[in-house]
Amino acid sequence: MINLQKIPTSPGCYIYRDISGEVIYVGKAINLKKRVSQYFQRDDALGPKTKSLVSQIDSVQTLTVNSEIEALILESSLIKKYLPKYNSQLKDNRSYLYICISKSKIPVITTAHYSNLPEKSDIYGPFPSGASVKSLLKTIRRLFPFRSSPKHAQKQCLYCHLNLCPGPNPDPVIYRQNITKIKKILNGRFNSLIKTLNKEMKIAAKSEDFEKAQIIKNQVDSLNYIVSGWHNLKNLYADINLPQDKQSQAIKDLIITLKPHLNINKLQRIECFDISQLGTKYFVGSMVVWQNGDLDNSAYRKFKIRTKATPDDQYMMKEVVYRRLKHPEWGTPNLIVVDGGKPQVSAVSSITKIPLIGLAKREETIIIKNKNSWQEIKLPQKSQALLLLIRLRDEAHRFANRYRRELISLSLR
Repeated sequence: MINLQKIPTSPGCYIYRDISGEVIYVGKAINLKKRVSQYFQRDDALGPKTKSLVSQIDSVQTLTVNSEIEALILESSLIKKYLPKYNSQLKDNRSYLYICISKSKIPVITTAHYSNLPEKSDIYGPFPSGASVKSLLKTIRRLFPFRSSPKHAQKQCLYCHLNLCPGPNPDPVIYRQNITKIKKILNGRFNSLIKTLNKEMKIAAKSEDFEKAQIIKNQVDSLNYIVSGWHNLKNLYADINLPQDKQSQAIKDLIITLKPHLNINKLQRIECFDISQLGTKYFVGSMVVWQNGDLDNSAYRKFKIRTKATPDDQYMMKEVVYRRLKHPEWGTPNLIVVDGGKPQVSAVSSITKIPLIGLAKREETIIIKNKNSWQEIKLPQKSQALLLLIRLRDEAHRFANRYRRELISLSLR
């Protein structure tokens, strides 16, 4: 029997084990006692996956920390160590991100999913929340500017002017020293890093390099700040349901939203389309697929535009969907989503009777055409249904842009 009274109210990470002692789930929270208690007191609010998890919990271990950044890195290291089955299938789940630091002369820092991890790089993760990774790297970049691309124009970029990028020709020695400090953060060695910085600050002051000493002092102050309290809690006090249950709820909410306007009773397969274009040569389209409760990258398809040599987004969208519909062996979607508004929806609706919506970037509005009338639906920003559509749209955009860059790269060889 788990004694919830013994669980601390401190922030930190919690580890669930089953009766055999195997770690089955790792999470983080601002208030460990409150978070863990939710799993055992709100059965009616739990999804089926989360209920299954709770039924297998035999013991709870907690590890307390002082800050969000420490909790984020600790959670990642525990997931990497134990590979808990209820933290999703890490190799396939695209919600898990890794931070990658290349081993080149001027190392670059990027993020990637498991299937796209680069070779010859130091890998940190997995991190369950992509938003948390972006927040973490944004914080680190303010302390120690880094490059996120191997190539840099000779002119200074926007990040250079914001003191977030070392520019086109950084001093390799100083830059690599900063990369070493970033690695200490990602390894959770905060005390060691602060000790190193204090030592460097004293050396700079002793040699009367007061400008450098002030920069290091600001770094120390900032580092002490982010590891001494909870300054950004939006990613730490979230819904306790597992990602699979959140996605299941998103599908249910989306059906409820669309059913009054479209003939939809189930959403087992959703296809999302996007167009990417540059100049007058590189026009491509993408199709990404949601099925079996998650993105299915084995079903993704890419298209090189054949019938148009000038920018025409809605015509290109129509071509891509038309060519896709020539392949019934790929499966039949219950819903088609296009990136765009009325022009894109109007173009595609002329060639298919499959339920169709657009997602207009401006205010993330759902666009639906019913015969000669239009419906515009604005869901709350935190709606699981809207977040699912945005995730699909962004994934289609990423996939299309990657294909376009591949074509450009091939043409330059």
